[in-house]
Amino acid sequence: MNWKMNYTVLFIMLFNACVIAGLAFKDVIEYSMIIAIGIGMVFLVLATISSIRAAKAQYDNR
Repeated sequence: MNWKMNYTVLFIMLFNACVIAGLAFKDVIEYSMIIAIGIGMVFLVLATISSIRAAKAQYDNR
């Protein structure tokens, strides 16, 4: 079987997990929400890059 990985969905889910973790730790760690949003933004940028690469690969295979 040849599985085609969709990394865009993975990176968006990791962004959501970062935001949830930031909310969960907001009373434990002082700047947890800022750290979580910062890491989450990295995942959003990676999702954008992954989406662009997938669209470009699909366009090239026509």
